[in-house]
Amino acid sequence: MNAGVFRHPIGPFERRLRALYDTARRAAGAVPYVTRAQGARFVVDTTDLIDRELALNAIWEAEQLEDFAALCRSERVDYFLDIGANAGVYSIMLAVKRLGGSIVAFEPDPGNRARLLTNLALNDLTERVRVIARAVGDRPGEVMLMQAGSHNRGESWIAHPDKPPEEAPGVATHAVQQIRFDDEFDIAGKTVLIKMDVEGSEFHALAGMRRTLRDNRCYIQVELYSDRFEELKALFEGLGYRYLKTNYIDHYFTNMPDPAAGLPQVQGGI
Repeated sequence: MNAGVFRHPIGPFERRLRALYDTARRAAGAVPYVTRAQGARFVVDTTDLIDRELALNAIWEAEQLEDFAALCRSERVDYFLDIGANAGVYSIMLAVKRLGGSIVAFEPDPGNRARLLTNLALNDLTERVRVIARAVGDRPGEVMLMQAGSHNRGESWIAHPDKPPEEAPGVATHAVQQIRFDDEFDIAGKTVLIKMDVEGSEFHALAGMRRTLRDNRCYIQVELYSDRFEELKALFEGLGYRYLKTNYIDHYFTNMPDPAAGLPQVQGGI
């Protein structure tokens, strides 16, 4: 077991009990149900990838969460921006540990947002985490959201030329509102932690928040499935950021002082 903020991995006995409990709930048709993970509670249906990890292993993306927690403990973080919050795992995990400063969670998918709001209410975090029912992109207006299937509800995406609807048809479509971050938020001179998981809209979302990225001390995790990493790296270099590391498909950049100045040590390389 690690010595970080979050308890992982759990022991084999606890994991076995969790698996047996899930099997019994599913056999009885008593799904979804509430599971406990890292001092928080989540409504889960273990058909879904992330819900299954929470139910069986009491964590999702442990290394990424520990990375954020280490930064929060080393720096006074003013904002945590959860762009593509899904059911709220990152926002809730940081909030229950009293980390992340002011937390703002963006989730345009109506089903995922309902789960997010339920999970916040379960943990008495409705006032702690601000929820924005909008997509984040490069221009304001109505866009089409393609809803992902039940096996990974976090894969819902905004249809645009980079990722047209025919690429991977969703199970439903929703007309949702999109904002440019810089139009709606005037943040400057702050320390900002950002998680961006927007399923193909990364470059659009980043284009709409260039002022925020320039005017603040930021540490950002960007999930990127595509082969556009060098383009992403060049974009951040143009903003005065340096590349830190990659964890699977999550890429890290910052314009904050290097580890020698007191930040958590990070290792570079893909």
